[in-house]
Amino acid sequence: MLNKKLLNEILQKYNITVKDYSNFLIAMTHSSYANEHNIASNERLEFLGDAVLGFLVARYIYETFPSMPEGKMTKLRATYVCENANAKYGKDLKIDKLLLLGHGEELSGGRKKDAVINDAFEAFLGALYLTCGINDVKKVLQQLVFPHIIANDQIEFIDYKSKLQEYVQAETRSALTYNLIKKEGTANDPTFTMAVVLEGITLGIGKGHSKKDATQEAAKNALSKVAKK
Repeated sequence: MLNKKLLNEILQKYNITVKDYSNFLIAMTHSSYANEHNIASNERLEFLGDAVLGFLVARYIYETFPSMPEGKMTKLRATYVCENANAKYGKDLKIDKLLLLGHGEELSGGRKKDAVINDAFEAFLGALYLTCGINDVKKVLQQLVFPHIIANDQIEFIDYKSKLQEYVQAETRSALTYNLIKKEGTANDPTFTMAVVLEGITLGIGKGHSKKDATQEAAKNALSKVAKK
C-alpha cells in the first residue's frame, strides 16, 4: 500500500495538498509489484512525467540564460534531465522510501537502483501533473532541480551517440544501427550488450543495465577507436 503519510509530508514541503492518491499509487508501483498484484505499473506515468520535466527544465534554461545558444541549452538540459540526475532528485525527494517493489526486486536492491528511482521520479511528476497541474510540478522543480542548474554542480552529460552520428555523417551518408547482442542477468537486474554497426562493420560494443546506457557505451567505445585513427 502507498505510504500516504510520507507522501503528504513530502508534498507539504512544497505547500501542496492532495485528496486523490490514485495517480500517486500508480506512480510508485514498479512493474515487479504490478505483476505480483495484477495492477497497473508506473510506466505510462513515467512517459508523461519525463515530458513534463523536460519541458519545464527547457523553459527554465531558456528564460534564465537569454544569451545561451541552442546547442548549449540542449547539453545543459541533458545534463540535468538524465538518469543519474533524476535518481539524485528522487532520493532527495525520498521517492526510494515510497516505492512499491515486488519481492524479487526488493531482495535484489531495487530500492537503491538509479534506474528504478529515475523511473519513479518521472512517474511521480506525471502523477503530480495530472492531479494538481503544471504549476505544482514547477513548485517542486524550483526547489529540487533548478538550484542545481544555477550551481552547475552536475557532471556534464556527454551524448556519445550524437557525437558518433556527427562523426559518421561527416564521412559517409550511411546510417548507424544499434543491435542487441545479448541480455544477461535477471528480469529485476538485467545487463544489456549492444553493438553499433556501420555498413555491416561493428564499430563498438557497450554494456549497461538499460538498452539506452548500453547504446551510449557502444558509441563511446566506437569513438575511442575512431579518434585514434
